[in-house]
Amino acid sequence: MADEKNKMTKSKLDIGCKIFYIIGISIICCIGFFGSSFFAYDFFDCLFFDILGIVLIALMLFVRSIQTFLRQTALYGKIFTLSYFNLFALAFAVRPFISARLWAIWLFFSLVAAIILLIILAFKYAEAPKNYFITIYEPAIAALMLIALMLIASMQSYTGGQGMWIPVVAGGIILSICALTVFIKYFKNIDYFKKSKGELIASCILLVVFCFIISFTVIATVNYAFDDSSTVLSVQVLDKKIQSGARRVTSYSFQIEIGETKTKIDVPADVYHSTEVGEYIEIKLYNGALGYSYYIYEN
Repeated sequence: MADEKNKMTKSKLDIGCKIFYIIGISIICCIGFFGSSFFAYDFFDCLFFDILGIVLIALMLFVRSIQTFLRQTALYGKIFTLSYFNLFALAFAVRPFISARLWAIWLFFSLVAAIILLIILAFKYAEAPKNYFITIYEPAIAALMLIALMLIASMQSYTGGQGMWIPVVAGGIILSICALTVFIKYFKNIDYFKKSKGELIASCILLVVFCFIISFTVIATVNYAFDDSSTVLSVQVLDKKIQSGARRVTSYSFQIEIGETKTKIDVPADVYHSTEVGEYIEIKLYNGALGYSYYIYEN
């Protein structure tokens, strides 16, 4: 009787958590979409909604840490759960109080720590799979950090940055070889992969893709986050452009001229609407910590 009651309680808690996640993610998606849309940015593009979205993300990560903590049977699994999820919860919680560059550094080191924790947990799981509770959400949370860092990297417009792809590709190849070697040697015999060779092949492909994404993200983030020697340039707005659609967030950009080269630069919605063609704006040109120079609009 007591066991049935406990099962009912756990079932209700799981349902409650799922409802909380669905509502939280829906609100965050609405804020992200309407906050940069052409027709609703005035209402959503404010500090209240920024903080609300960040608080919801941090709260969902915290709730997930408690939920996974209760399911773990091994002490190491419990410690991993609390440190892993709350590492990211803290990263989002401090976002309103620090600059974008400092946040990129924080996310970068959080991602490195997360990958190390995931690798350790994976080896523990391979040794004793019944003692460690692991789901797709653990690597998915690390992917969230990658997405955040890639969004930060996408704000940069490189000047002659084609050479950056050389270390990106080289780093991706090296990481892929190392990751596939370790994966095939230690993890291909896990029961999950024994049931289907298709799952094993798909996992190897995803691992290679993930390694190249990590290579790009690491190089772009280091080049951006650890460089603070900027030159302020005043450039004229030659044209304005909005890119929008039913399945994408609206983006705003100006066409400008740097030297004798015409290019575009992404800007916030409020800057787009308050600036007319022919006016001048100030942008910043950075040398890049790794030598790949870029320009970016910063408030």
